[in-house]
Parts: sequence; structure tokens; C-alpha cells
Amino acid sequence: MEDHKKPKRKILIIILGVLIFLFIVLAVVYGIWKTYYNKSNYIKDEDVSIYYEDQTAEEGSAEESTENSTLSEEDAAKLESELAELDDVKNISSNEVYNILLIGSDRRDTSWYGNSDSMILISVNESKKKIYMTSFMRDLYVVIPNIGPRKLNSAYARGAGPLLVQTLEENFKIDIDNYASVDFTSMSQLIDLVGGVDLELYQEEADYLNNSIGTNFTAGMVHMNGEQALAFSRIRYVGYYDYERTSRQRRILEQVVLKSRQLDFGQLNDLVNNALPLISHNIPAGELAGKLLKIPEWIQYEIVQDRVPYDGLYSYLGQDIVPNYAETIQRLHNTIYGQ
Repeated sequence: MEDHKKPKRKILIIILGVLIFLFIVLAVVYGIWKTYYNKSNYIKDEDVSIYYEDQTAEEGSAEESTENSTLSEEDAAKLESELAELDDVKNISSNEVYNILLIGSDRRDTSWYGNSDSMILISVNESKKKIYMTSFMRDLYVVIPNIGPRKLNSAYARGAGPLLVQTLEENFKIDIDNYASVDFTSMSQLIDLVGGVDLELYQEEADYLNNSIGTNFTAGMVHMNGEQALAFSRIRYVGYYDYERTSRQRRILEQVVLKSRQLDFGQLNDLVNNALPLISHNIPAGELAGKLLKIPEWIQYEIVQDRVPYDGLYSYLGQDIVPNYAETIQRLHNTIYGQ
């Protein structure tokens, strides 16, 4: 009898040993992951305050405050009426598409959230194996929930990422899974982490940078560090104003992705490790772990750049841009989801 029990006992001991080993490995992996995750600035949506009054930085200039509505009462009512007609349009979503809003804010101190200077919706379509980078121009007129018609960039100043995401979702009928935001200083550091970016300039852009930040660029391909690329991304009065400005921002982001493709796993790990402390986001730990595991695959996808408003699908009210919402929503959905 005892001889029959010994093999079973050995098997149980082996199984127990394997389970203990796996438990230790999982505990170590979890501990390492938590160390990484805790370096990032995770903010629950419910912990973000929303300010219904205008906001200004403590040492604010004219650009460091939220903007009041410049629409007449008649135009504001018309905009709200146009969007109300689309209330029955359901927000689009898909298990094959991951949407994350990347936000660059113009905050220079911690006394306020800052206006969103750059808003790029990154849509990873796994079935198409494409990444869509869609810029939303800061001067777009939208209806901010519980506030009213305002420029899109002021939504971030009043309620940071959660309010900006809600504004885009309600105005453009698209579900956005998460957001990640950086301020000017962090954006420059992120670019430096990948070794800078290579961008092609035309002469007017080179002249602007030479005069504003003391570079010595000429037309053609140039290598930029983080500070130089940040200045390039903020050029507003060269070329086709904000339309080219959003294009510059997407070009920089595309270059960061392309540079990341050249990194091996260890270098990519170092990049993520150093980048996380610079980013504020609303991605829970479990979700972020899953997304990071997919990054080596995602960064190989084809990149498609786009911009809202689309050409021919907007009008001006003074200097303010009002999209043709019905057609814009349809085109946005068709582009990202193929519907």
C-alpha cells in the first residue's frame, strides 16, 4: 500500500513545486509591472474637477486663459440646433478599433489644466492593420457639455481629459476609449527620448525657427531635438495657418512612431519606462498592460493622417470654424471603421 502511495505523493510534490514556482514568477512580473505603472500619472475620471467659469494661469498671458464664446446668440443657437438634430445618431465603436486621444496642453504651471494645443485621435484598427491619426483643430466650434458653444481647445482648460473626451464623443459620435496628455515640457522630453526627429522644412519654416529659437536651419531635411521640434509644432503664422500646424504635429508624431520601430525590445522597454512619468492618462493598470504588449505589433501598422475639419466640409463664422457635422461624422466613421 505504501509503495503505491509514494508515486502519487511525488507527483503531488512536483505539481505543488511547479505551482509555487509559477506563483513566484507571476508575483515578480506583477511587481515589476506595478513599478512601471506607478511611475505614470493615472487619474480617475471622477477625480478630475470641472470648472464652468473661465480659467487663467496664475501668471497667465492672453494665450493662457480659456476663451469666451465669440459666436452671436443666433449663431450659437444654430450650432446647438444642428447638433440636436443628430441626437439619434449612435456613437460608433468596435472591438477591432482602439481609440486613444493624445493631448498636448499649453500649460506652463500647475495652477490650471491649460488649453489643448494639440488634439490627435489615434485609432488603431487591428482588422485593417492601420493607425489613423486624426487632428482636431483647436479653433473648431463645438458644444461643450453643460457649458455651451465654445472653441474645442477650451474644453481641456475647464475639465482636462475627461471633458475634452466627452466633448468629442458627443459632437462627433465616436467612442474614445482613453486619453493621454502631456504638457510642453514633457512633449520635448518625449521627442528627446527617441533621439530626436528628422523633418523636412521649407524655407519660410526654417526662417521662422532661426528667428524664434536661434537655429541655423535651411530648407530641406533637418534633424531636430525635442525643443526644436516643439517650436516647429507650434508654428501658426507660416503657410496655411492652423491647417499646416496640425499637419506638422502629426508629422512629428509619425516620426516618433517610425523611430520607435527601429528600437529593439530592450530599447523599447527603456523608452516606455522613461516616458510613463511624463504622461497623464486614464488607463487602468490591467488595460495598460494589455496595450503595452501590443505596441511592438501596432507600431508596424500603416499610418494614415487626417484632419477635422475636412476640406470642403466647414464654414467660417468670423475667424471661427464650424464643421458640417452630419457629413463630417459620416466621413470620420467611414475612414476609421470602414463603414
